[in-house]
Amino acid sequence: MNGQVTAAVTALLAANKIVVSSHINPDGDALGSTLALCLALRTLGKEAVPLLADGVPEIYRWMPGADTVLSSTNRRDFDLAVVCDAGTLIRVGTSVLPIIEAAPTVIDIDHHVADGPFGDIRILDDTVASTAELIWPLIQNLERASGKELLCKEIAECLMCGVITDTGSFRFPNTTPSTFETAAQLQRLGARPAPITEAVFESRSEASVRLLGRALSNLQLSPDGRVGWTAISAADFEAVGATDQDSEGVVNQIRAIKTVDVALLFREIPGKKIRISLRAREGADVNRIANVFAGGGHRLASGCSVDPPLADAVSAVTAEAIRQLNCTP
Repeated sequence: MNGQVTAAVTALLAANKIVVSSHINPDGDALGSTLALCLALRTLGKEAVPLLADGVPEIYRWMPGADTVLSSTNRRDFDLAVVCDAGTLIRVGTSVLPIIEAAPTVIDIDHHVADGPFGDIRILDDTVASTAELIWPLIQNLERASGKELLCKEIAECLMCGVITDTGSFRFPNTTPSTFETAAQLQRLGARPAPITEAVFESRSEASVRLLGRALSNLQLSPDGRVGWTAISAADFEAVGATDQDSEGVVNQIRAIKTVDVALLFREIPGKKIRISLRAREGADVNRIANVFAGGGHRLASGCSVDPPLADAVSAVTAEAIRQLNCTP
């Protein structure tokens, strides 16, 4: 074990009340990493609370432990906080941030290294495709150090979901030989890629399909076709009875346009900031765009939030995306 992993194992074994969190609008890697670690910690007899500001999107509610996730709490008595896959601490959300900051020790586990490391213990590696690939060896080391059997099908399924979502079912260029090796180990524990892929990418509600139709009808492209974007207004959500969770995957449909290097999806959520999902093809870097607006992620997938109104948000972020692409050789 390297020094930071050793420190994390020591801290996790010493703690009794642990809160585990991730970024707003959680994806499969955020949820898979959070839930897998909580499952392992509970097996060790710890009180492990998964806390996610936006709860669990519908497409991930099949995941083991998803029913234990809290979206808020008044507690401030956790002796350890773990933040997985968040990029920057602020991305856990304003409702969760005070709980994390109240913990005397914070562990940052992430494959988003450039955004702004935080915490007392940091397990960071931008060469892996997903945070799940960092949680996997951490749990293995916890098992060895504790002498208790932790590895199981449920943990493997959570981590396989993280790997699959952050690699686009092993299609994205961040996929490495190590990614396949991790997936193979998880499959041996019973995590089957096919049903996980179907649950995440091929199981949509009627409302989400209708929302996709509205989003694509509003599609716009920059003059050179390299930046594509669309906006989903509050009226669009209301018209089809959809929620923000139903917008999952819409941005990837824009990215699929062969000329598009950067895809942007804007969502107007009543009472909240405008949320933007950013996706890129290899060669572009949407993390740099998100950073301008206090967001984060990694080169090919990032997110940020900006103040309304929607039209101003669209104008500002698309202009920055076009500017950065024009500056890229």
